[in-house]
Amino acid sequence: MLTNHAQNYANQLLSDLGIKKVILKQSDHPALAYRRSGLLDISSQMIPVPLASHADGALLALKAISQNISKLPICGSQLLGERARIMGLKSKKRKTAGGKGRLIDTDDGCIALNLVRDSDWDLIPAWLEADVSNWADLKSIAKKLSTNHLLSRAIDMGLAVGKVSIPNKPKRWFSFKEYSKANIKKPLILDLSSLWAGPLGSSLLGLTGARVIKVESPDRPDGLRFGNRKFYSLLNENKDCVALDFHTKEGLEKLKFLMHQADVIIEASRPRAFKQLEISAVEFVTKKPGKIWLRLTAYSRDQNRIGYGDDIGVSAGLSGIMENLYGYPSFVGDAIADPVNGIHLALLIQASLYKGKGGIIDINMCDVLRHAMGELDLIKDEILQEWSSISGDDSIPLYEMRDISGHARGLGADNSVWL
Repeated sequence: MLTNHAQNYANQLLSDLGIKKVILKQSDHPALAYRRSGLLDISSQMIPVPLASHADGALLALKAISQNISKLPICGSQLLGERARIMGLKSKKRKTAGGKGRLIDTDDGCIALNLVRDSDWDLIPAWLEADVSNWADLKSIAKKLSTNHLLSRAIDMGLAVGKVSIPNKPKRWFSFKEYSKANIKKPLILDLSSLWAGPLGSSLLGLTGARVIKVESPDRPDGLRFGNRKFYSLLNENKDCVALDFHTKEGLEKLKFLMHQADVIIEASRPRAFKQLEISAVEFVTKKPGKIWLRLTAYSRDQNRIGYGDDIGVSAGLSGIMENLYGYPSFVGDAIADPVNGIHLALLIQASLYKGKGGIIDINMCDVLRHAMGELDLIKDEILQEWSSISGDDSIPLYEMRDISGHARGLGADNSVWL
């Protein structure tokens, strides 16, 4: 069953980006894309939101403005369940597929708490103002406290949290401030991001012909290096790898040298990080015509707030929709905000290169995901039943997994090449 959901979203994205192209390509029905991507297996429940089809649309838009597309994935929804399928992960409704996050009832609602870093547990006693070291005690105490109280304290303390609600769709899903024009044919991209969204975006651009340098700190490398090697390689196998200690004068000078060589910077740091290093995005993009700096945050540059794919998915409204449909909130997919943002991130950079415009791009993961969820006024029980029936009758295998042609390079493996 083919529909226009993906092509309509692709055309809307291109229109948002000021690109006059029209895509005419029908794709799988959103219910089929959701199932065939593996999301239904991960979450065990259907959600009648065209998120999988809109991931297809974002990739269609990327292909429409890229010269080399033969190595790009077959469809965008193929990427949404990729990590879970590689690692055999499944969410347990109130527990994330990765196992680090939970949905926690409060006195007046529900929040998602994602304790991704081991050190996050050290913050819990201060957060709850009680001696807590396990999930059972944490849930017991949180049930007596208000959502807003827990949310505000968690944000202040640097914990990843999301409130179960359904926010309005943002008016814009990105911002772009143009500084110059230039025609850059084969860009050199410096990827300073880590984990999933940023590295996926730079990987997709690498598949279209860009050269990508992954930059890490030797004392705080990308956390995914210590996880599943196959998934890490999938995101980073087509990149050179450089390790620099930004806290030394020599390391900082080498970083600035690389930034001077690059055409595109991708970073996902808190705003204060580069300010402390005395590095300015405005100065970078004005050094040479056509330079692009993309800043990825969890919620916005105005909020000093951290977030990961699962809790951002809750903040964007996915768990709230599940609560309305099934009577209780649950997680949707596996860190769903990450792959959705990775595709849109690649599209934004490619669109700037396509138009020959240099400048600063700002996106936040919550708004991008909420935008990709589309209009929610049609989400009703009858739509849920229809989509559940469509997916239930489908016997076609899941989308084929992407091949891994090699291995990601070691930490600092290409220092001698670039420095």
